Amino acid sequence: MPHHVFSIDVEDWYQGIEIPMDQWDGFENRVEASMDHLLDLMACYDVTATCFVLGKVAEEHPNLVKRIHAAGHEIATHGYSHTKIYNLTPECFRRELRHSIDLLQDLTGEPVLGHRAPYFTITEDSLWALDVLAEEGIRYDSSIHPVLNWRYGIPDADRIPSKVDTPNGRQLLEVPVSTYPLPKVNVPCGGGAYLRIYPYWLQRTLLRRLEAREEHVGLYVHPWEVDPEHPNLDLPFRVSATHYWNLDSTLPKLERLFQDFSFQPYRDVFSDELGALAA
Repeated sequence: MPHHVFSIDVEDWYQGIEIPMDQWDGFENRVEASMDHLLDLMACYDVTATCFVLGKVAEEHPNLVKRIHAAGHEIATHGYSHTKIYNLTPECFRRELRHSIDLLQDLTGEPVLGHRAPYFTITEDSLWALDVLAEEGIRYDSSIHPVLNWRYGIPDADRIPSKVDTPNGRQLLEVPVSTYPLPKVNVPCGGGAYLRIYPYWLQRTLLRRLEAREEHVGLYVHPWEVDPEHPNLDLPFRVSATHYWNLDSTLPKLERLFQDFSFQPYRDVFSDELGALAA
């Protein structure tokens, strides 16, 4: 049976709702308290995760990164400014990526192997980012979501982890979060808003069906999803509808998932594939 992966996109609540970075100073920082809840829960169930840390978070909360690393979790990059990749130039993306990697490696003393784009925004319009990732030493990516969404998605992308050739001929391991295939569409079931939207029985059923197909399960959450008390801003409906939906349910559902499934970081689950890629 394939091993399963749990990951956390480590960002503060206001960083994931498309507020420009130059306005962030006006909002309350809550990421450390939110991460404490996740770290405590994972420790209770012996879960280790990959934490895709936003560079701005690492810059402002270096001790948080050190605590996550000391607890045995993998530190990977979530970029720096939480800007959609297709809204960046290749030069700006490279600059932000390098800065984020340098911040994280200085704090942990270990190489950063993995990357996840904000909002999963490596799409058909930003496949050039794969070359930049490979050139900057990233070995695996988890940014291509094989679904159709107003922000992201390549619906016909490979659902299962696979090596991808970048436009300039390099290779990366692409490890998408979980989807369940139906005849004409992939059903997202890899966490985030979908974990909060689905009743637990449906979430568990989809993941068990993936297991029956001998596919790995890849789940993710954000720290703000376990913080129902974070400020409720007046946002466009399509943003607020998913951001604030059913936040009270996240921790109880995660606890049940940790009881029903076992999880490890990407670096451990895919160590053979990453080793072969390096060779």
